[in-house]
Amino acid sequence: MLNASALDQTDSGNYAVMHRDGHITDFTFFVSHNEGQWNVEQRQPDGTWASATCARNCLLKESKAHDLARFFSENELNDTHPSCVHNHAFAFCRQDSIFRPGEKEYTLVALMMMSQPVQIQLKRLDSGWKDAQGRLEPDSDSRKVQNGFGGWLLVTADTDWERKWKTEPASIPHFSMAETISKGKPVYALTFFSNPKLDDRGVADITCDIDLRKPDGIASFQQTDATCFKGTLKGQPNYLYLSAPIIKFIGEQNDPYGVWQVSITLKDNVGHINLPLKTSFILQ
Repeated sequence: MLNASALDQTDSGNYAVMHRDGHITDFTFFVSHNEGQWNVEQRQPDGTWASATCARNCLLKESKAHDLARFFSENELNDTHPSCVHNHAFAFCRQDSIFRPGEKEYTLVALMMMSQPVQIQLKRLDSGWKDAQGRLEPDSDSRKVQNGFGGWLLVTADTDWERKWKTEPASIPHFSMAETISKGKPVYALTFFSNPKLDDRGVADITCDIDLRKPDGIASFQQTDATCFKGTLKGQPNYLYLSAPIIKFIGEQNDPYGVWQVSITLKDNVGHINLPLKTSFILQ
């Protein structure tokens, strides 16, 4: 058996368990490597994350040859050259197929409560909104991903939102969310997108349907097929981009108090994806 390269920082990321029929399940894990220590977290039903590596006596350690021989058959060892880290409960492994050079596969090996180790295929998840630690966040009404195309709608009272936005392309700025506002005070509805499909010339084409409704459900403002973005991206497609229409709202004296609804549908015209987003604020 050839020696496989050890797991490294490039193996960090988000993974989901794949069912035997090929579909991706909701069992999602986040694998990280910090200060020489591997950690695995599992997303809970409420969207929070809990460590799967527990206390000091079950921290993940690099798997040696005799460990790998316990996790995989001799043929698998020869054909995929696995590298793993493990504790007494499970192993997280990368397999590099000699038949498909450069292609990586990932496996979770269950070690507890089994007569023999059980391999569980993982799917690496590269697209989706992530928190500051890099963990995937579940979709919501205002922020979601479909077929890799991401959209995010937020309402902020930050009058300096434009300064906050002008940061490094790879970074995600922090905006305060406006849940309640007073009359005479401006708020801004900002719409962001990420990872649109590009045409043969490398051009993205995104339009928006905009709908602002009063508390009684009557439309205050509507626009269909507004140009959100058209042209070449100034950076990687998976960076965060601001769409062109910025909705500025100032509650006037005759505007009704209550919950105002903001709905924007991002339409990736190259990828043929419609992404409906909605949020709200309270005028009081």
